[in-house]
Amino acid sequence: MENSAKPEGDVDAASPTRRLAARILGVFSALTILVVAGAISFYLITNKPRAARQPPVPKALAVELMPVRLIDHRVTIRALGTVIASQQVDLASRVAGEIVRVSSEFLPGGKFKTGEEILRIDPTDYHLTVRELESNVAQTQYELKLELGRQAVAKREYELLGESLRVQDLELVLRAPQLNAARAAEQAADAALERARLNLRRTRVAAPFNAVVQKKLVGIGSQVAVGTALATLVDTDEYWVEVSVPTDRVRWINIPATASETGSSVRIRHDAAWGPGAFREGTVVRLMTELEPEGRMARLLVVVKDPFSLRKENLRQPRLILGAYVRVEIEGKMLPQVARIPRSTLREGNRIWVMTEDRTLDFREVKILWNESIHVFIANKLGENEFLITSDLAAPVRGMSLRTTGGGPAGLTLNPRTQAKATCEP
Repeated sequence: MENSAKPEGDVDAASPTRRLAARILGVFSALTILVVAGAISFYLITNKPRAARQPPVPKALAVELMPVRLIDHRVTIRALGTVIASQQVDLASRVAGEIVRVSSEFLPGGKFKTGEEILRIDPTDYHLTVRELESNVAQTQYELKLELGRQAVAKREYELLGESLRVQDLELVLRAPQLNAARAAEQAADAALERARLNLRRTRVAAPFNAVVQKKLVGIGSQVAVGTALATLVDTDEYWVEVSVPTDRVRWINIPATASETGSSVRIRHDAAWGPGAFREGTVVRLMTELEPEGRMARLLVVVKDPFSLRKENLRQPRLILGAYVRVEIEGKMLPQVARIPRSTLREGNRIWVMTEDRTLDFREVKILWNESIHVFIANKLGENEFLITSDLAAPVRGMSLRTTGGGPAGLTLNPRTQAKATCEP
């Protein structure tokens, strides 16, 4: 049987040929793939789809808005003041002597009505002086009556003589100089008696007006001379509050030019002493003549009646304290038909941002009529269907489109902080 296997030398000779063919085939396949891929890529590049151009759609910016309505607003000027006495006197003795009696109210804070006795100076010496001068008056009256009698006798004697004398001689005959001297002596005695009685009355020291004792300077047993200080009294019918206000706000306050006119009403608050919410009412009475030296501010006088709440209608009212620093709220003049807007909506001083009727941004210059801490009052610069923009814009441009997301008037979005105040009422 013949062996069909190929000789070993033939197998070795065929292997390189096959390997070469395989390599050529691989290279050809790779080239074919590259060519096909390149052709496809070229086709796609040269025939790529093109989108139709459309005009850009502007994007509206979302804003928060607030309606602005016109109101009549009465301005309020807030300032600080100091309570001072409307009338204060240093009571002094007008006679000398020893103090023998004082009132139980004669102490700091004690109150007296007009004419009520405060203290008494020993009147004994003055009683004796009055009695002595009363006798002098009686004596001079007696001397005057005697002289009148002598004059009558002299006149009858002259008539009986029937002679004519010169005027100078006639006066001497009729005792005219003696009569004049007697009358002068009587008048001097009357004056001395009246002075003594006046000094006796002055031993009783009384309140010259409704007053409170600020300082007590003497007591029982004190020896006083004429002019010795006894006490300092302050009027209790009214106090004044001296208020400092900026000069540019004076024109908003009603300041009376005469006593018959009525000034602006004022509320006085002293939270430290009275607590929050308590106040007293007063009235502006005068503008003082000079500015405050330090701050160059105008000064007003505000009168407060019955500062001690002594009257029946004021019994529950707090009492003013001299020297206290108080807050005042002065009711000023009326601003008719103005718009109240948050101070935060002012841009670049006196400009506001407005969303117009066609929902675009516009800038408006406004005139600020009145400033307050949170709000300002301006003359109206908005149309019927325009709204104040309360939100901030990074790059505002006049005419840019605006939008809202609903929830406000006419589908507008209101700032939550201002929504409650959208009606702009005080």
